Amino acid sequence: MVQHLYKLSKKQFKVIFFITVAVILYKALIPSVGEPLFYFKNMDKVLHASAFFVLSFLLNRSSSSIHTRIRNILALLGFGIFIEIAQSFTGYRDASVADVFADLTGILLFQFSYSFFKFRQYLKTKKISITPLSQKFG
Repeated sequence: MVQHLYKLSKKQFKVIFFITVAVILYKALIPSVGEPLFYFKNMDKVLHASAFFVLSFLLNRSSSSIHTRIRNILALLGFGIFIEIAQSFTGYRDASVADVFADLTGILLFQFSYSFFKFRQYLKTKKISITPLSQKFG
Protein backbone atom coordinates (compact mmCIF):
# COMPACT_ATOMS: atom_id res chain seq x y z
CA MET A 1 0.00 0.00 0.00
CA VAL A 2 2.81 2.42 0.87
CA GLN A 3 4.32 2.07 -2.61
CA HIS A 4 1.02 3.31 -4.07
CA LEU A 5 1.25 6.54 -2.05
CA TYR A 6 4.33 7.55 -4.03
CA LYS A 7 2.34 7.31 -7.27
CA LEU A 8 -0.24 9.91 -6.17
CA SER A 9 0.21 13.48 -7.37
CA LYS A 10 0.15 16.57 -5.16
CA LYS A 11 -3.28 17.38 -6.58
CA GLN A 12 -4.61 13.95 -5.57
CA PHE A 13 -3.20 14.41 -2.07
CA LYS A 14 -5.00 17.77 -1.84
CA VAL A 15 -8.29 16.11 -2.74
CA ILE A 16 -7.73 13.38 -0.14
CA PHE A 17 -6.74 16.05 2.39
CA PHE A 18 -9.94 18.07 1.90
CA ILE A 19 -12.11 14.94 2.05
CA THR A 20 -10.37 14.01 5.32
CA VAL A 21 -10.89 17.54 6.69
CA ALA A 22 -14.61 17.29 5.87
CA VAL A 23 -14.93 13.89 7.56
CA ILE A 24 -13.06 15.06 10.68
CA LEU A 25 -15.14 18.24 10.90
CA TYR A 26 -18.37 16.24 10.49
CA LYS A 27 -17.34 13.69 13.15
CA ALA A 28 -16.27 16.50 15.51
CA LEU A 29 -19.61 18.29 15.29
CA ILE A 30 -22.14 15.45 15.41
CA PRO A 31 -23.41 14.10 18.75
CA SER A 32 -21.56 11.09 20.12
CA VAL A 33 -23.54 7.92 19.48
CA GLY A 34 -23.25 4.99 21.90
CA GLU A 35 -20.17 3.61 23.51
CA PRO A 36 -17.00 3.17 21.45
CA LEU A 37 -15.92 -0.34 20.47
CA PHE A 38 -13.02 -0.04 22.92
CA TYR A 39 -12.13 2.63 25.42
CA PHE A 40 -9.09 3.65 27.42
CA LYS A 41 -8.19 6.70 29.45
CA ASN A 42 -7.40 9.74 27.25
CA MET A 43 -8.58 7.93 24.12
CA ASP A 44 -10.03 11.24 22.89
CA LYS A 45 -6.59 12.87 23.02
CA VAL A 46 -5.02 9.97 21.12
CA LEU A 47 -7.73 10.29 18.46
CA HIS A 48 -7.09 14.03 18.15
CA ALA A 49 -3.33 13.52 17.83
CA SER A 50 -3.82 10.71 15.30
CA ALA A 51 -6.23 12.72 13.17
CA PHE A 52 -3.89 15.70 13.04
CA PHE A 53 -0.89 13.45 12.35
CA VAL A 54 -2.76 12.13 9.28
CA LEU A 55 -3.83 15.64 8.24
CA SER A 56 -0.21 16.79 8.54
CA PHE A 57 0.95 13.89 6.38
CA LEU A 58 -1.65 14.61 3.69
CA LEU A 59 -1.02 18.34 3.68
CA ASN A 60 2.73 17.85 3.65
CA ARG A 61 2.47 15.54 0.62
CA SER A 62 0.42 18.28 -1.09
CA SER A 63 3.09 20.94 -0.53
CA SER A 64 6.50 20.20 0.86
CA SER A 65 8.77 23.25 1.04
CA ILE A 66 9.86 24.47 4.48
CA HIS A 67 7.80 27.67 4.14
CA THR A 68 4.67 25.71 3.35
CA ARG A 69 5.43 23.29 6.20
CA ILE A 70 5.37 26.19 8.66
CA ARG A 71 2.18 27.53 7.07
CA ASN A 72 0.67 24.04 7.23
CA ILE A 73 1.43 23.74 10.96
CA LEU A 74 -0.29 27.07 11.65
CA ALA A 75 -3.24 26.27 9.36
CA LEU A 76 -3.84 22.89 10.98
CA LEU A 77 -3.55 24.37 14.45
CA GLY A 78 -6.08 27.01 13.40
CA PHE A 79 -8.38 24.22 12.16
CA GLY A 80 -8.08 22.48 15.54
CA ILE A 81 -8.98 25.71 17.34
CA PHE A 82 -11.89 26.25 14.94
CA ILE A 83 -13.23 22.76 15.74
CA GLU A 84 -13.13 23.48 19.47
CA ILE A 85 -14.89 26.82 19.04
CA ALA A 86 -17.54 25.21 16.82
CA GLN A 87 -18.04 22.42 19.37
CA SER A 88 -18.69 25.01 22.09
CA PHE A 89 -21.76 26.19 20.14
CA THR A 90 -23.30 22.74 19.65
CA GLY A 91 -24.69 22.28 23.15
CA TYR A 92 -23.76 18.58 23.16
CA ARG A 93 -19.99 18.88 22.68
CA ASP A 94 -17.44 20.59 24.91
CA ALA A 95 -14.54 22.76 23.83
CA SER A 96 -11.21 21.82 25.36
CA VAL A 97 -7.80 23.45 25.35
CA ALA A 98 -6.36 19.99 26.00
CA ASP A 99 -7.81 18.86 22.66
CA VAL A 100 -5.97 21.69 20.90
CA PHE A 101 -2.73 20.57 22.58
CA ALA A 102 -3.44 17.00 21.43
CA ASP A 103 -3.93 18.35 17.89
CA LEU A 104 -0.63 20.23 18.12
CA THR A 105 1.06 17.07 19.44
CA GLY A 106 -0.10 15.13 16.38
CA ILE A 107 1.05 17.89 14.04
CA LEU A 108 4.48 18.18 15.65
CA LEU A 109 4.91 14.41 15.93
CA PHE A 110 4.45 14.14 12.17
CA GLN A 111 6.78 17.08 11.48
CA PHE A 112 9.55 15.65 13.68
CA SER A 113 9.09 12.18 12.18
CA TYR A 114 9.19 13.58 8.66
CA SER A 115 12.29 15.67 9.39
CA PHE A 116 14.04 12.64 10.92
CA PHE A 117 13.11 10.50 7.90
CA LYS A 118 14.39 13.15 5.46
CA PHE A 119 17.61 13.55 7.48
CA ARG A 120 18.23 9.78 7.38
CA GLN A 121 17.64 9.79 3.63
CA TYR A 122 20.13 12.63 3.28
CA LEU A 123 22.74 10.71 5.26
CA LYS A 124 22.21 7.62 3.10
CA THR A 125 22.67 9.58 -0.11
CA LYS A 126 25.86 11.14 1.26
CA LYS A 127 27.02 7.72 2.55
CA ILE A 128 27.34 9.07 6.09
CA SER A 129 26.61 6.70 8.93
CA ILE A 130 25.84 7.61 12.47
CA THR A 131 27.68 5.22 14.74
CA PRO A 132 26.90 5.35 18.44
CA LEU A 133 29.88 6.30 20.60
CA SER A 134 29.58 3.00 22.47
CA GLN A 135 30.39 1.16 19.23
CA LYS A 136 33.28 3.48 18.34
CA PHE A 137 34.98 3.39 21.72
CA GLY A 138 33.39 0.32 23.32
